[in-house]
Amino acid sequence: MSNDKKISKLSFGDRYIAFAEKVSDISGMTAAFLLVPMVLVFIIEIVARNVFNSPTTWAYGTSFIIGGCAAVLGFAYAMKCGTMVRIDALSSKFSEKTKCILDLVLYTLIFLPLTVMGSYESIKAAVASVMKNELLSTGSWNAPIWPTKIVIAVSLIILTMQGVAEMVKLAQKLKAIRQEVK
Repeated sequence: MSNDKKISKLSFGDRYIAFAEKVSDISGMTAAFLLVPMVLVFIIEIVARNVFNSPTTWAYGTSFIIGGCAAVLGFAYAMKCGTMVRIDALSSKFSEKTKCILDLVLYTLIFLPLTVMGSYESIKAAVASVMKNELLSTGSWNAPIWPTKIVIAVSLIILTMQGVAEMVKLAQKLKAIRQEVK
């Protein structure tokens, strides 16, 4: 069976999960690759400062920007991999069905509103930052900060997408549990 036929047989939920997880994978991989230039910036600063006694004026701002982008780009990937912080002390004693229901309620009442509003506000902040060509206010380099604000907005959108995928997975798991009981 060709991939097109396999994909067309998947439910909308399964296709959405696959899409969101692919986007999260790309975002996580981008975050990982951003660590390479960040390390290079640190190495350049260390060599310039300690070998040539000539510290850079741009290393702090650059590492701040790259590190911030890497961190936010990794959020959705961390959620996809199940490495986000969870407090399971209470829920570990619940049945699978109860855990699914609790997680769905918490995603709906807490996670989704926060990430949707965070995405909305970060998009507004990114647009405003681009419009005024905002510069980093710390350090002496005054690097443009608007690209970072765009990355933050995109990252929160991807995190929201991954959260919705997690909700779909929970709903599918709950449906499977209910069907087992019948």
